[in-house]
Amino acid sequence: MALLIGLAGGAAIAAAAGARRTETAYPRFVQVQKGYDLVTGGFPGNIDPERALAQMAVMPEVLEWARVDVASYAAILPSGRGVSVPELAAVTDLSGRAGFQLNRFKVVSGRIADLRAPDEAMIDFPIAERQDLRVGSKIRFIVGNPSAKSPRFAMVRIVGIVASPGQFPAVGATSNFGSVYVTPAFVRSNGIAPSPADASLLIRLRQGAADRDAFLRHIAAAGLAGVDVPFVQQVQTAGVQRSIRFESQALWVLAALIALAALAILGQSLARQTYLESAELPTLRALGMSRLQLVALGLLRAAIIGVVAACLVVAIAVLLSPLTPIGLARIAEPDPGFAVDALPLAVGVASVLLLTILAAAVPAFTAARMATTGPASLETDRHRPSALTGVLGRVWHSPAAAVGVRMALDSGRGATAVPVRSAIFGATLSITALTASLVFATSLSHLLDTPGLSGFTWDAFVAVEGQQQQAAAAFRADPKLAGYTRGGFTNVRIGSAELMALTLDGSGPARPVIADGAAPAADDEIALGASTMRATHAAIGRTVDVVLDQAQGHPMPVRMRVVGTVIVPPNPFLATRLGEGAAITVSGYLRIDPSAAERSGSLPFLIRFAPGVSRDAGLAAVTNDMRGLPNPFIVAAERPGNVTSLARIANVPVLLSGLLALVAIGTFAHTLISFTIRRRRDLAILKTLGFVPPQLRSAVAWQATTLVAIALLIGLPSGIAAGRWGWRLFAGQLGVLPDPVVPLAAIFVAIPTALALANLLAVLPGRAAARTQPATVLRGE
Repeated sequence: MALLIGLAGGAAIAAAAGARRTETAYPRFVQVQKGYDLVTGGFPGNIDPERALAQMAVMPEVLEWARVDVASYAAILPSGRGVSVPELAAVTDLSGRAGFQLNRFKVVSGRIADLRAPDEAMIDFPIAERQDLRVGSKIRFIVGNPSAKSPRFAMVRIVGIVASPGQFPAVGATSNFGSVYVTPAFVRSNGIAPSPADASLLIRLRQGAADRDAFLRHIAAAGLAGVDVPFVQQVQTAGVQRSIRFESQALWVLAALIALAALAILGQSLARQTYLESAELPTLRALGMSRLQLVALGLLRAAIIGVVAACLVVAIAVLLSPLTPIGLARIAEPDPGFAVDALPLAVGVASVLLLTILAAAVPAFTAARMATTGPASLETDRHRPSALTGVLGRVWHSPAAAVGVRMALDSGRGATAVPVRSAIFGATLSITALTASLVFATSLSHLLDTPGLSGFTWDAFVAVEGQQQQAAAAFRADPKLAGYTRGGFTNVRIGSAELMALTLDGSGPARPVIADGAAPAADDEIALGASTMRATHAAIGRTVDVVLDQAQGHPMPVRMRVVGTVIVPPNPFLATRLGEGAAITVSGYLRIDPSAAERSGSLPFLIRFAPGVSRDAGLAAVTNDMRGLPNPFIVAAERPGNVTSLARIANVPVLLSGLLALVAIGTFAHTLISFTIRRRRDLAILKTLGFVPPQLRSAVAWQATTLVAIALLIGLPSGIAAGRWGWRLFAGQLGVLPDPVVPLAAIFVAIPTALALANLLAVLPGRAAARTQPATVLRGE
C-alpha cells in the first residue's frame, strides 16, 4: 500500500511542480537570455534612420543595445519548394552583439554558427518545425533581382536551430514570419549593403517596463516621435504565456486526475486493508484493549503507511522532475534537469499523510465498534449467499470454476468475510478512468491530424495581384489540386468586439465548419465563433449589428441574423484565437462594404489539394502554377497556435493512461493477495474436501477473471461516456469542432489483455493458495 500510494502521490506532485515550472519557464528564459524590451523600426521619411539609431542607442534609459539588419529574400527549401517573401527573413548583426550579448541564443539543436563562415546560418526553432528543417538542411536565397533572367543565388547551411526571446510562437502574434540568422561573412561575400532603413535596434532598458515613459519622452525631445517603438517583449511574453498556459493547465489537470483517481482507488484499497486486518480486534479486545485503543491501533497502522508513502512521494517527485517542463516551455527552460520545488513537495507530503489516515479512520472506527469479547465476534447470522452467485456457480461444471466465481462475488461470513463490493468498485473505477483517458488521448490525436476540426477546409491560401483569371485557369488545369474557393478574411466589428470574418463565395471545396446551426447562405446571415457568441451575448436566431472595422464612408451597421456557431480558423497573417470570429457570404460582405464590389474579383484563392497529394507536393505545384504572376503570396494552412501547443503535450493523456494502468494493476494484485490471505480457512477446507493444488490455483484464477470481467462490463461503457463528455467540454473551451473518437480497436484488444493480465496476477496468490496446509490452518477448529 505504501508503494502504491507513494507512486501515485509522487506522480501527482511531480505534475503539480511541473505545472509551476512550466508557467515560469519563459519569463525566466527572458531574464537569463537578456531579452530585449523594445525594438525600433518604421522610420518616417523625414527622419534619417542612421542618425535616429545612433541617438536612441545613447538614451539614458538604455542599458544594452544591438543593431540588426533584416532583409527579406525569396528562398528555396530542400524540398525544392519556393517560399514567398516574407516567409524567411535573413537577419545579421554586424556588431556581433545580438544573440550573443543581448537576446542571447539558446541552442536547441546543433551549434552556434561561425561568424567568419559565409555559408553557415542558424534558424529559429518555430520555422524549423513548420518547414521541416533540421541541422544540415540547406537554404538557397535569391540575393539578386528575383525577376531577372538569371537571378543570383547564395546557399547557406543550417548548423544550429536556436531559441531566443521574442521568437517564440505566441497566441495573437504574427505566425508566418521566421528568421534565418546569417553571418556578417555572408553579407560581405555576397556584396550586400545593409540599408539603415531596414535596420533596427534591440534595446534592453535599465528598469524594464518602468523606463518606458521616460524613454518615450526622450525620443520625443530628440525629434524622433514619429519612429515606431513597440514594446515587443512585454506584449510578446504575454502572448507566449497564453500559448504555454495550455501546457501548464494540462499538467495541473494531470495532477488533479492522478490525485482523484488515487484517492478513489487506493482509498478503497486502504479501507479494505483496514477491514481485513480487523479480524484480530476481538482477541485484542478480550485481552483488555479499549475501543479507543483499537481505533488508535488502526490509525497508527495507517500513519506508518502514510509516513513511508510520504518519503516515497518526495523521492519519486524529484526523480520525475527532469520530465518537466513540457511542450514549448521545455525549450525555454533555462535550467533543465532535476528540480526541487519546496511548496508542492510540502503540500504533497502533508496531503498524503493526512489523506492516508483519513481513508483508514472510518473503517478503523467501524471495526473497533463491532469488536466484542466473544470468539465469534465478526460472525453474522444474517449473511445470506447471493442468488446471483449461486446461479453463476452452477453454470460451470468445473468445481474450481464454481468456487472461483463464488469467491469473487460472495463476501463470505465471519473471519473469512471480504469486502467484495469495495473490490469490484475499485476495479470498475480503474477501468473507467483508464478508458476515459484513452478516449481523450485518441480524440486529441484525431484533432491534431484533422485540420478541418480547427476550421481549415483548404490546404493553401494564395493571393495574387492581378491576373486572377490566369491563376484560376492554372489551378483548374493542375491535376494535383482538387479545386479552389474564392474567399478571405475581413475585419469587422460587432458592438465593441473586433473580429475577423471568414468570407467565402459558396463554391468549391472550402466550406465553413459549423459546430451548431447552419452555415450562412444569404447576405443577411452570419455565423459566429463560440467565444464571440459569448462576448457579444448573441445566440442562434438573434440579430446582431455588423460594421466594417474602421469603415470609411460606411458608418451605418448592417443587421444580420445569427444562423450558426462556426469554427473560424486563424487567418494566414495573424494567429487569432480559435473560437473568435465570424463567417459571412461574399454578398453579405458587400452589404457591409459596398465599395468592395469593384475588388470582389480579386479575392484570394483557398486551394484544396487532390487526394493523396502531400503538403510539400501540393505547395510545390501551387508555386509552379504561380510562376510569372505578379507578387504571389502562398501560405500553407497551419495549425492554430493553441492547437500547436496541444501537439507538444499530446503524450500527457497517454502518460495518465499508463499511470492509471500501473495503479490499477498494483491495486488488483493487492486485492487478490489480501483475499487469498483472508480466505486461508476456506481454502484449507476445500483442500481437505479433495481439491488438489491445480484446482486451487484455477479457483483463484477464476476469481480474478470474474472480478475483471465485471469491472470491464461496467467500466468500459462508463469510461467511454466520461471520455466523450470530457472531450466535448474541452473542445468547446478550445474552440474546435468537438468530435470525440472512441478507440474501438484498442478497447477490443484491451479486453482479452485485461483478462490475461488478471490471470497472470493470479499466479502468485494461486500458488500461495495451493500451498495451504489444512492441518495448520484448521487445528483450532
